[in-house]
Amino acid sequence: MTKADIIHLTSKPPFTSGSYNRTIGEWLDQFNDLRQATISYWNEALPKGVEADSRVILVNDNGLSVIQRATLLTPERIRSQWFNGVAQRQSLIYLWKAQQTLAQLRPKLIICHDNYKFGAILKQQIDWPCRLVLAQHGLSYHLPAARATHLYSLKSFDAVWAMTRTSYRFDRNRMAAYEPIVHVLPNPVDTNRFHPANETERREARLRWNLPQDKLIVLSLARLVAQKGAHVILKTWPEVLRQCPNAFLWIVGGGDADYARYLQTLIEAMNLTNSVRVQGMAQPEDTPSCYRASNVFVFPTLISEGQSFALLEALASGLPAVASHQDSMEEAFPPEILILVKDANISGQFVKPISSLLNDALRRKQMSEDAREFTLRHHSKQVVLPMVERFFRHQLSLVGGVS
Repeated sequence: MTKADIIHLTSKPPFTSGSYNRTIGEWLDQFNDLRQATISYWNEALPKGVEADSRVILVNDNGLSVIQRATLLTPERIRSQWFNGVAQRQSLIYLWKAQQTLAQLRPKLIICHDNYKFGAILKQQIDWPCRLVLAQHGLSYHLPAARATHLYSLKSFDAVWAMTRTSYRFDRNRMAAYEPIVHVLPNPVDTNRFHPANETERREARLRWNLPQDKLIVLSLARLVAQKGAHVILKTWPEVLRQCPNAFLWIVGGGDADYARYLQTLIEAMNLTNSVRVQGMAQPEDTPSCYRASNVFVFPTLISEGQSFALLEALASGLPAVASHQDSMEEAFPPEILILVKDANISGQFVKPISSLLNDALRRKQMSEDAREFTLRHHSKQVVLPMVERFFRHQLSLVGGVS
């Protein structure tokens, strides 16, 4: 087992789909002189093309004790009481195996990526010099108030890493106590990989995806689940077409097969087969070409978001963007690069923002330039990665000391 000073607890390994776990994999390579590793859950063979990596420690249900297996047979509500809200089978196995591995490695810094319920349990176990950090990728965590006060104080963590101040404020304003020091660090985007397309690149990307060359492509790229709101755009699409007849909606993403079938049923029922496509999942290596093929990006999320990687990638690619209004987005992005739509669930709210962009080439051009410039200055890897490295080194410097 590899020696490591920094352990990332991310339930999905770096080689799987998902933006932040892939970013963690990049940190392992980027900060060569920091000994890092991840502990992740994986219960199958490695995917094709993925090689074993000693820095990526994979755990599963192999080797559970008799007591642990018996515990898994108890009702979830009982397990939730026993393990600080951790109740689902896979989550509990992951917690146990993480505890076992951490006790062997005894790292100086443990970063829990959204696993906030692990805090109190891990803190009780740690008997060596170590700091425990929560990296909060979402906007907030939602629990009944009676339980939230206990868990949300986050007193088991030495520090919290938030994407935006909004994320911190949302929780802080609801809690009687919120104890750790909070560090605000934005998400990074690879501005070399995600960049604006010239006409040749756009034409080639559309040929690759078999998209119409003469249409204005509106891209929705997200997990294909109802919470991400693709149906909100789809149900307003006939009105968008009335105002911009050459518009084409391209829905890219994998996820819920039932939801995908529902969208396809809507498309056929509304007679939109010539102006809408549900593409399915694009592999990570293919997503830059999705942005290059498009003219406008939409992000109609219906859930609380932290700082969407897909939105950052679209902005870095120079796409004018329309998104559901959230305080976190209003904080992070100026209005000249992102149109925010309030009351996203109300019928027709996205029609005017989308159609006005599609019918105004000059505005699209200006928003494209502004979006690119903004991401270069605030979210490029060249800007963010040194911030992350300084944060890691600062936390390591506090091990055994006073925060």
